[in-house]
Amino acid sequence: MFYYVPYPPLQVPAMRSAYPRTPMTFPPVDAHAFQRAAKESTRLVADASLITQQISGSLSFGQRIMEAGERADTASVIRMLRQIGVKSNIDIRFSPEGIRIYLSLTSSRLFLLLQWG
Repeated sequence: MFYYVPYPPLQVPAMRSAYPRTPMTFPPVDAHAFQRAAKESTRLVADASLITQQISGSLSFGQRIMEAGERADTASVIRMLRQIGVKSNIDIRFSPEGIRIYLSLTSSRLFLLLQWG
């Protein structure tokens, strides 16, 4: 018959007494750039909303984007998005599953993935 004999608890020195820590100091925060990025992001969200409303509201618009995606014709998709009023910088990537739309301004970026497969 086998008897289990537990090991004694591991004795570890207290870390606080062994390694005293000094509090970390950080420079004062300046929220102006953060605020500017937040303001820009509202413009990006408005552009993304414009894109999704146009695609969901117009079957022919979505069809034209999908057909351009099959041809990997990025320029025509960017032109179509500009025509509906998108003002942000646009970068497009196509895949068999869908389209990736990157909207950007100086201090903020927004990534939109729409699946079509």
